[in-house]
Amino acid sequence: METRSFHVGEDKFKLEVTMVDTGRGITVTVGSAAPGAAHVGATAQAIPRPEPGRTATVSILAVPCHRDEVPAHDIAALVATELRVPVTATCGIHIDNATVDDIARLVDTAHEAARAVVDRARAIERARWDDEDQVVAVSRAGDPIGPVDRIAAHEGAGILHQAFCVFLVEGKGDAARLLLCRRSPMKRLWGGVLADSCAGHPKPAEGLQEAAERRLVEELGATTSLTQLGHVIYREDHGDGRCECEWCAVFAGQALEGMRVNEEEVSEVRRVSLSEIEGYLAGHPEQLAPWTRLALENADVRTGLQRFISAI
Repeated sequence: METRSFHVGEDKFKLEVTMVDTGRGITVTVGSAAPGAAHVGATAQAIPRPEPGRTATVSILAVPCHRDEVPAHDIAALVATELRVPVTATCGIHIDNATVDDIARLVDTAHEAARAVVDRARAIERARWDDEDQVVAVSRAGDPIGPVDRIAAHEGAGILHQAFCVFLVEGKGDAARLLLCRRSPMKRLWGGVLADSCAGHPKPAEGLQEAAERRLVEELGATTSLTQLGHVIYREDHGDGRCECEWCAVFAGQALEGMRVNEEEVSEVRRVSLSEIEGYLAGHPEQLAPWTRLALENADVRTGLQRFISAI
C-alpha cells in the first residue's frame, strides 16, 4: 500500500488530504487544515459501474448536523469514475459562519482534492509493476524473440530482454551537465540508487526509441528528440533472487525547460559534469545503477555522448 499526504486550497479553504492506494482501491481522508477544524462528518463509498461511459454508485453515511456528505460524495464519485476502482472518502471540513459563496468554494476545493488524488494514483500506478506486465526477450544480437512475463525475466538467472536508458544533457560545451536521477525508493529494483535520467522496458510491439520517449514524459514530463549512442548487454544480481538481464539501448537527448519531475519515479535530479563521471564510475561519491555504470564505461557510448554534446 502507498500513502500520500498533501494540501490543496488556501487560507480558510486549505484542506489536508491523505490517500491510501492499495493497488485495488483507494481511501481518501479530507479535513480542514486549520487547527481543531478537522473532524469526521461523512463517509462515502463509490463503486464504479462496469458499463462504458457510466460513473459510479455512491453510498453515504453522514453525521447528523454536518454537510460533509456533499464533498465526500463528489470526491468518491470522481475518483472511482476516473480510476475504475472502489473508493472510500471521509470528509470533515469546517468554516465558521460559512456563506453560500464559501460553500461553493469549498466544493470547488474538494473537486481539486479529488483531481489531485487521481493524478497521484496514476503516478503510483506507472511506478508500480503489474504482475501481468510483459517485456520482450531478445537474442544477444538484439533480435526480438517474443514477449515474456516481466517478473520471470527478472528472477533467478533472468531472461535477456530489451531495455533502454537515457542521458539528458543540460547546457553546452564545458558547461554541459548530465542529469542523473535517483530512483524512487518504491522501485522494486535498485530503489534509491542514482542512475541515468530515465530507464525502462519497451512494451511488446513498441519500439525502443518510442518507449524511451514515453518514459521520459512519464518520469520527467520531458519531451525531446533522442539519439541512440549504442547499447550494452549485462546481467547483474540484485542480491535477493532478482536480477537485471538486459540488452539495453543507450540514448541521449537535450534537456529542455519545463521538466515536471514525477516524485513517484524520481526522488532527486543531480547535475553532473563530464569531468566528474570518472569519480562516479569508481564509486565516489556513490555507486551508480549497474546499467548506468556500464553504459558510461562503454567506449562507443562515451564517444557518442561527447559527439552529441559537441553538436548541441
